[in-house]
Amino acid sequence: MSRTLRAHGRGSRAVLAGAVAFALAVLAAVGLSSQANAAFTTPECLGEKVLGRGASFAQAAHGAWEIPFRTTYCGSGPDITYDPAGSGAGVNGMKLRGAADPRFGGTDDPLKAAQKNEINTGTAAAGDEGLIHQIPIAVGAVAPLVNFPNGCDPANLPPAAQTPNQDLDNDLTMDDVIRVKFTKQQWEEIWAQNSGSTGVTGDPAPYVEWHKMFTSLAGTAACEKPIVRVVRFDNSGTTFAFKDYLSRIKPNRGWLSTYESGGNGNREWPGAVFGPREDCPKVSGAFPNGPGADTTDPSSPGPDNLTSACSGNATNLVAALIKFDGSVGYADIASARAGGLAIKPEQNDNDTFWTQLPNGAGDFEEPTFDDERGFRDEALAQKGANCTETEFENVPDSTLDEWGQTTGVDSGVGYGLCTLTYAMAFDDNADAYSALPAALEEARARTVKDYLSYIVTDGQDLLFGNDYTALPLDIQEIAFEGVDSIEWQKGEGGGGKEDTDPGDNTKKDSGTTPPPPPAKPSNAFSLLRKSISSKTGGATISVKLPGAGRLALVATAKNGKKTIKVASATLNAGQAGTFNVPLRPSGAAKKALQKKGSLPVKLALSFTPTGGDANQTTSTLVLKLKKASK
Repeated sequence: MSRTLRAHGRGSRAVLAGAVAFALAVLAAVGLSSQANAAFTTPECLGEKVLGRGASFAQAAHGAWEIPFRTTYCGSGPDITYDPAGSGAGVNGMKLRGAADPRFGGTDDPLKAAQKNEINTGTAAAGDEGLIHQIPIAVGAVAPLVNFPNGCDPANLPPAAQTPNQDLDNDLTMDDVIRVKFTKQQWEEIWAQNSGSTGVTGDPAPYVEWHKMFTSLAGTAACEKPIVRVVRFDNSGTTFAFKDYLSRIKPNRGWLSTYESGGNGNREWPGAVFGPREDCPKVSGAFPNGPGADTTDPSSPGPDNLTSACSGNATNLVAALIKFDGSVGYADIASARAGGLAIKPEQNDNDTFWTQLPNGAGDFEEPTFDDERGFRDEALAQKGANCTETEFENVPDSTLDEWGQTTGVDSGVGYGLCTLTYAMAFDDNADAYSALPAALEEARARTVKDYLSYIVTDGQDLLFGNDYTALPLDIQEIAFEGVDSIEWQKGEGGGGKEDTDPGDNTKKDSGTTPPPPPAKPSNAFSLLRKSISSKTGGATISVKLPGAGRLALVATAKNGKKTIKVASATLNAGQAGTFNVPLRPSGAAKKALQKKGSLPVKLALSFTPTGGDANQTTSTLVLKLKKASK
């Protein structure tokens, strides 16, 4: 059962280029299928159940993958259990070699050289050295979280600090929801608040208060309180990505040095008290050490105005944020949504939410792909991280290389705080777990390879609907090659690659010629009609599709000298037929329509048939909006 890379749906902004998709297909054809080169005696998908442990950032992704891997990819495969204990727990788990320890790990904080060496070296016992891979598996967004002070009216924020609201489909219940947004300087100074910088000239206070950050809030007692920082209790890859963004704003603050790799790892924060947390339950008879002063009383977060939950992962951070009025925090959007920060349509007084951050171009963007509904808990809200156009810098050539300098934060397009999350797995478990029963360990190693093979190929299709984005194709290729190189007993003649002729996709000793590849499905589709609605300002695009596949539509327009996104939509078709795709104008497009009454729009459509290549076309239309009579 071989697996090959294929063009994956990546949301309506990410239509895969045909040349790149063809290159990946060729790459798979010349011998990169896992079954073709495997040295395992255990057949594919017939291994033993496996435990993984690590980044909570990847929890929702693994949750989406586990069942389809077992039932669809394998037919009837082994169980995968993922423990989202945090990146620090994932790294520590890979240092261990016990029978009950995880066989793959997860982290969003790329391994440092010393960590890699510790993992590779193994325990004090001789003969359990290994070679660890860091395998990118998904892209996600870290969202800024806000618990706006109770009784403090966000309508008094300056207009520039109010996240624009959209009156979607005349849904007036959302008109009163105002989400605060911070400039880059404000956001960095909030998190460095005990470093003597408050953004207010001559202010001697060692921390930032809401009414000092936004002077228009002054005069209301509920607004005159400190901004409480809620951070992760554990060493966290999400924290690493968050501090990477802060470092881009102020590099000399020490975000990626003093506060990332000090004595307490990245649990350190400017001015934070670190020590026994008497507000937490005792562990083995002692209070756990953690960031933040004793915070038994939520109304008094301590002298450092910093707190955390009493245990790791993003879900617990979200719960702590909800507990502390006037606080700010950070989490992946899947955890934030699961924690209840998405605003329900019927609520118009919600003061706990995630908000926008400016990207490298200075544009405020939503962390979710759907910039109109993504922060709302409703059926029409499209999930997906707003990272489809992120360009990652300093990408190495191999999963065995260093990934510590790889970054997607402060991108000039899309959301400004996108990051990779990684799986960790050994190149050869026969080396790392040599002291344990070989048959069982081979069966476990077989499952690790099978599961990771699924993740970096078919599993990428499930990411967008679970608040992530699929890997960029260049990084997906690196991940695929890394997983494919994982073998069993490489050092005993059983592992390694079999010789292949680069110019021929058959093994040298096979003596056979492979059959021709099956014909690809048709990608010829037709745009039948465009129907506009002057009442809503939207339109309906009718298309005829030749078969199953994904249709992506992106609409843009010129508004003065600036190009604005008018709308985007995707359609997953299960069969051939005629389909109607709604085009709902964005807030910026509606403003232009309300001002001008009409808006010329450029449409870009792409159809990728299941198992085939993408086909693209463009068109135009003019949206119209009838002004309401007074």
